[in-house]
Amino acid sequence: MEVNQENELISIIVPIYNVEKYLDKCVESILNQDYQNIEVILVDDGTKDNSGKIADRKAEKDKRVKVIHQKNSGVSAARNAGIEKAQGKYVCFVDADDYVMSDFISYYYHLIKQNKADIALTPFPRKFNETSIYHQEQSKEDYIEIWNGQRAAKEMLYYNLVIASWNKMISKDLLDKYQIRFNTNLAYGEGFKFSIDCFQRAEKVVVGHRKVYCYRVDNPSSAMTKFNMKLVDGSLESQEEIKNSLVQKTDELLKACKYANWHTHCDCLNTIIGCKVKKKYKEKYKRIKKVCRKEALCIMDAPIPRKEKIKGLLYFLSPYITAKIINSFRLRKFTVEVN
Repeated sequence: MEVNQENELISIIVPIYNVEKYLDKCVESILNQDYQNIEVILVDDGTKDNSGKIADRKAEKDKRVKVIHQKNSGVSAARNAGIEKAQGKYVCFVDADDYVMSDFISYYYHLIKQNKADIALTPFPRKFNETSIYHQEQSKEDYIEIWNGQRAAKEMLYYNLVIASWNKMISKDLLDKYQIRFNTNLAYGEGFKFSIDCFQRAEKVVVGHRKVYCYRVDNPSSAMTKFNMKLVDGSLESQEEIKNSLVQKTDELLKACKYANWHTHCDCLNTIIGCKVKKKYKEKYKRIKKVCRKEALCIMDAPIPRKEKIKGLLYFLSPYITAKIINSFRLRKFTVEVN
């Protein structure tokens, strides 16, 4: 793909916290983009390992790298700091234990420019570990869709898009015009809410289907594997925040919010069971399990794949057994809490 080096500056924001094992691969994948007019903003969120020093060395070697050092304030504050410093016309987010394909930036940028869109995205990433990229996750033949913002919000609420901030390119003008930032009060689910906030204010979202973002599934320190009640509570709280902050509270979006809330409860149940803390948090487990079963029939007329509807029926029949089955197929395994 030809790229004119006079094209607009793109900002890539990478929050950093205890990722020295992965940071070099991540940053090098960004610096080696076929689109070179970029700035890479590495935000050291009070890391306790050598990640901050690695970031500084990257900045010494490549003038496109900028480093922010701040006291530990959480990933939302780190990303917000990156947004404030960003000078690019468009912004992307990359997690420091992941990496991107060489055309990650050029692919999204051309989607935006060719379709005059506010946001470009791909629904799902490639998944990988240290030894392989999963074959079923390889890119298929590409095709492009044009959605309005409400459609994009609905698709994410139905989990037809990955609920994260990192597989997108977003107009910096959009973020600044509406002062869209990550909610620092949420312990988890902040990327979900941020994305919904962006979508609802976008006139046009362009969706490509090439997988140019590579998502790691074997980081044992990931919040996706360890049990933390704050993360469970944050996930559930984020659903309330999303619903309450809808720009247009249409019946269609409220219905999608109900599904997202149910799905989030199921994810939390899977975590509690996978980390084997069911007895330790007995009352919380009971409340979450009750929602998983009681609200399961929201899947009946939801615009979701058939396999997801089957999962919903299984949660209705037995939330516990369903969670055990789903966890057995999970690529990123849970860390069992030791008493």
